[in-house]
Amino acid sequence: MNFLRFQIFAALRHRNFRLFYTGQTISLTGSWMQAIAFPWLVLSLTNSSIYLGVVGALQTLPVLLFSFLGGVVADHTHKLRLLFITQASMMIMALILGLLVELDLIRIWGLCVIVFLTGTAMAFDIPVRQAFIVELVGKPDLPNAIALNSTLFNATRVIGQAAAGVLIAMVGMANCFFLNAASFLAVLLALFLIHLPPAQPVSWTPFLRAWRQVLDHLWERSELKLLLLLMSAVAILAMPYFVLLSILARDVLGAGSKGFGLLMATGGLGAFLGGLTLARRLQRRPPMPSFLGGLGLFLSGLMALGLCGNYYLAMIFIFLASFGMVTMLSTGNSLLQLNVPDELRGRIMSLFGLIVMGLAPVGSIAYGIVAHYLGPGLTIAGGSLLAALTAGAILLKNPHLRHLAFTELQNGENAAVPNGVPPFRG
Repeated sequence: MNFLRFQIFAALRHRNFRLFYTGQTISLTGSWMQAIAFPWLVLSLTNSSIYLGVVGALQTLPVLLFSFLGGVVADHTHKLRLLFITQASMMIMALILGLLVELDLIRIWGLCVIVFLTGTAMAFDIPVRQAFIVELVGKPDLPNAIALNSTLFNATRVIGQAAAGVLIAMVGMANCFFLNAASFLAVLLALFLIHLPPAQPVSWTPFLRAWRQVLDHLWERSELKLLLLLMSAVAILAMPYFVLLSILARDVLGAGSKGFGLLMATGGLGAFLGGLTLARRLQRRPPMPSFLGGLGLFLSGLMALGLCGNYYLAMIFIFLASFGMVTMLSTGNSLLQLNVPDELRGRIMSLFGLIVMGLAPVGSIAYGIVAHYLGPGLTIAGGSLLAALTAGAILLKNPHLRHLAFTELQNGENAAVPNGVPPFRG
């Protein structure tokens, strides 16, 4: 039993990762509160599924526009300092939004501006945060750390989304934004206390050359290109389901803000258990069965959710879909990071962020428009069916993709993580 626990939580033996993990626990809880408050704020301002799609798109559009630039910056600057800046920027945006809601000054155009600015900070935060993890734990524990991060992401989702549903009903939406702003103080403190060796100076690579280096690597490793293509199809066709969940809960399942929060928390619980299962599984088994199994469970669960009209059955289906989604994304993240050289990691992870979040605007707008005519349920079911057909075609045409493994670990490369150097002081 002790050995089993060690396998699941292996990355937590690193002091720097424990600090980062603790700060993220508090910060992500606040972020999930805000994530629940956003769609209800849009509905209260507009009562429109189209605006739900537009605001969802604006939240992730900057990732589409600026993510690769964020990856280039991450590969050429002090990652700890850049994380400090991005996290502080998102804290300020949450505070401003809370004040505008509390003073009843918020309008849909102002919400769109704040959402876009927050997304811009995320475009730089996502690649540097993903590439930063290997500096905290080293390569051998990287798959475990990524899975634990996904577990944390979704454990806080359970707490934050359930709390948000209660807070919105009892004390209003502004408090969700205020609490999110305050929660960023925890991760800023954790970053302040992290000890890392002095950053090695890296000569700046011109943007076009930096992009060409990534393309050359993907040309040599065609299976990585196919993996990115497969995840892109799923991101466009299936992942935007999130923007319609609030209207699905209200108009199809007959749930209010508390019911919506509980539905989202159930999905978070499924994703939490998926990440916890994966943290142990990837220590001992090949990664692609986990990726493909997660993909199948995610898409089949979404199709069932879209066709379901019963609230309690919907909770089961969103649990299964979320379990599969986190399994797919965490395994894909590990496969990308452990199949690239260190100097390209930030840029490759910017492509991962671009796929997971940056491509969502395309699907979000389409989902909003289609749902206006067909309703949210059929839109979610149809999108996930198209994603399944596309993914199946890619896998049938490229059967060798099923054998992709962690090349960096097979090559025996280790990344030691020194702990006795002075902390970053801002």
